Amino acid sequence: MRTAIVAVTIATGVMLVVGVTLAEQNQPKLPLAQEHPIVIDATAIVPPRAWSVPGITEPLQSVRDRMMTNKVATIKLRPGRYMFMTMVYSFEFIVNLDGKLDYMKHLDKCVEGRGTATLVVKCRISQQIVQ
Repeated sequence: MRTAIVAVTIATGVMLVVGVTLAEQNQPKLPLAQEHPIVIDATAIVPPRAWSVPGITEPLQSVRDRMMTNKVATIKLRPGRYMFMTMVYSFEFIVNLDGKLDYMKHLDKCVEGRGTATLVVKCRISQQIVQ
């Protein structure tokens, strides 16, 4: 891995050399700018359906084979609020500053992954939540 050399002159005139990797240089300084890998696992939804996270993935109308519930996908998300959507079911989830997920308690029958980086969607229609 390439290393950039940063020279720092200390008040005594001594030269201190610090190695900083390029990956460390490219890390965003602001927590809200940090992207986190979030795994979306909706393989429990049968038959397979197209899904989307609006503003991040392709819109539902144009999803071809990539975002289907029969495949586990990893997407990069910054901290914030997002929607998981299929044509018949949608819900809001949150990515916190540490890249961990949260969502409303009433979704617990259909969604797993609170406090982790993996969102597991088990229900295919919203009526299953109300029961």
